[in-house]
Amino acid sequence: MSKRRDGQPIDPAALAKALAGLAAARGRKRLDLILDQDDPGALVRALPADELYFTIREIGLGDAVELVQLASAEQFRTFLDLACWAKDRVDPRRALPWLRAARSGSMDSPRAAARWKAKLDKLDVELLHLALRETVRVHDLERDPDPDLVSDRFMQTPEHKFILEFLADGAEYMAVRGLVDDLYAENPFMATRLLSSIRWDLTSELEETALRWRTGRLADLGYPSREEALSWFARPAARAATAPAGTPARPPGFFLTLGGTGSLLARASARLSPNEHEHLELELVTAANAVLVADSVDPGDLDAVKGAVDAARAFVEMGLEEAAGLDEARAAEVLATTAVKALFQRGFGRVLQLKWRAERLLAAGEAGSLEPPLFHPLLDPPLGEMLAGLARRRPLYFPGLEAPREDWGSPAAGSFEHRGFLSSAEVARTAGALALTEQLASLARRLGLISARTEGGLAPSLATLYLTALANERLGRTFTPDAIAASEVPAATRALEHLGDPRLASEGDVGSLLASLARQKAEELAPIREGAEARPEDVGALLVKR
Repeated sequence: MSKRRDGQPIDPAALAKALAGLAAARGRKRLDLILDQDDPGALVRALPADELYFTIREIGLGDAVELVQLASAEQFRTFLDLACWAKDRVDPRRALPWLRAARSGSMDSPRAAARWKAKLDKLDVELLHLALRETVRVHDLERDPDPDLVSDRFMQTPEHKFILEFLADGAEYMAVRGLVDDLYAENPFMATRLLSSIRWDLTSELEETALRWRTGRLADLGYPSREEALSWFARPAARAATAPAGTPARPPGFFLTLGGTGSLLARASARLSPNEHEHLELELVTAANAVLVADSVDPGDLDAVKGAVDAARAFVEMGLEEAAGLDEARAAEVLATTAVKALFQRGFGRVLQLKWRAERLLAAGEAGSLEPPLFHPLLDPPLGEMLAGLARRRPLYFPGLEAPREDWGSPAAGSFEHRGFLSSAEVARTAGALALTEQLASLARRLGLISARTEGGLAPSLATLYLTALANERLGRTFTPDAIAASEVPAATRALEHLGDPRLASEGDVGSLLASLARQKAEELAPIREGAEARPEDVGALLVKR
């Protein structure tokens, strides 16, 4: 454990070494690394407040209480800025576990008491108002000497002006009761004024003021306004480079650092001078924070936070690869002379181009319909799901595209979750699949399959339309995807036992793809071909008259 506490600021060389160790560590190993320092308090106070918050959330607040206690008053205020807000709305009850953690141990020593007092003095009065209003009912004894109390948890204030009825229980009650006790111990007059104002101040005004304070503090850490965050996702400029977004007023970090050695971004950044590298890291923090703000990510959701960080780095790297190819020296020159925001927009622009292609295809009605709130794909998985991801407000990648081509059309190929694009390889893979999708739509149009619809307006899959048309043809009718009678389903399944079709064989890669999708879909007909009952509602591979 530590030898010293609350000493002088940490030596720059020792800080750099500790930051490198923290960047490589995870979870409780980060906690052990901090607490094993000669002066853990000095290291804690030298860390960026938001990255320290993420570390505490990663470890778990219950196991990281000592980090909360060692944090400075300004850092603690940032913890509450991140923990208590969802978008622009405050949830003051979220502050209570943090207040309890900061207060615990304050009776053990004068130094611990001083740390808690400093934190209490720095808290926004508006947040205190809102937290107490949520958890305390104030009875004014001058107006009502004998109030009706519902809870058995209450206290009379030292000046005998109020009875406070606590609306919280368990750990929340302990946090609120301790807070009230400390407010009176520190300044009885101010505590009385605070409790008096709770009964009359408007919640909306308190929230508005608290939000202004929070927004200003987070801006210093590199968190942009929502308008600025959304501008990162704007179409990249055709000529003029985007102006630098600036770097936040914060010390070097570890949680949001570049990390890794294999990517072009990491290799090129290693060629920069120390000052250029530090500037790049801070610009990348701003990029990550822009994604956090634009996507309204809850800072308490570490998976979402890490996803936003990965997305920011990915867009910057995709922009860097487009500007410099794979030339590390050229990439380093670009990093040194180009704003990270411009690279981010350039990388995101590559994804936007895919989105626009998908939207044109959908607008033509050749791949399905985008009828809110549902997407009705015409194409079988994973192509329909790919289009659904690209058509979102923020285009997403569909990992099902990585399934073997022979598995496309199967339920397994559509059973992945959409996520953000993380590499140029994923952009290229999606672009290739989108080109196949466009060719499939063109082939379906030539075959007369596009205009068909099922009853109720849902678009059947392309493989279903093709199999229905083929069944009609083999039952002696024209090649058209008109629904067949339920009584004909057994005969149709036997007619589709072998799917060889010269029309598709002459269409090259796209014909082979449609044949493969049809084979996957036709496997659903095997039980019927073997004698199972053919109920129309259970036949997905053919259009059947209901």
